[in-house]
Amino acid sequence: MIKKFYPSSLYNFLRFIRSNPVNARILDCGAGGPDPKLAFFYENGFETYGIDISEDQLEATEDYCKKHNIKLNVTKGDMRSIPFESKFFGYVYSYLSMVHLSKNETAQAINEIHRVLKQGGLCYLNFLSKYDQGYNEKKESKPGEVIDKYENEEYLHSYYDDDELDGYFQNFEILYKEKRYILKGKYFNTGRTCILDYIVKKL
Repeated sequence: MIKKFYPSSLYNFLRFIRSNPVNARILDCGAGGPDPKLAFFYENGFETYGIDISEDQLEATEDYCKKHNIKLNVTKGDMRSIPFESKFFGYVYSYLSMVHLSKNETAQAINEIHRVLKQGGLCYLNFLSKYDQGYNEKKESKPGEVIDKYENEEYLHSYYDDDELDGYFQNFEILYKEKRYILKGKYFNTGRTCILDYIVKKL
């Protein structure tokens, strides 16, 4: 077992999963990186799959898997067009990856998640609140969308009002919704201060 702590929101999602058994397959959209959250579900007995569009992030995950002798099944893929058949997964989540999509792309990705989920399957997603320290209305490129620059690269971040996202889940039942404030420190090294968490069930 890998000895480490994972974000509390993943433990919360696991609690909902345990009370809503569908199948053992779970997909992480945006799974790449040197600290894959998918390992948490691997350790808890799931058949894990992940997608990421970044080659660098995929390589970092591969190194992590080799180091810990595990297989997470993370491949190249885009959450706006998920490369799996319909109704394949019991569970899907994305941990602070969807924040980089535009609002139109977010709706597209949520529709794709709905497609690949089995009936009654659960999804956990988190988003940036407009109360987050990174939101700057004066620098919006579109309403709620801000393009940040870091080391000569541009990064899109989308920010939402408290109830704005509810309309994105018309084909789901919203089971859990939380506005998470970070009063001191950072949100697992992301620098974020206000997150919107959703756990939804496919109707």
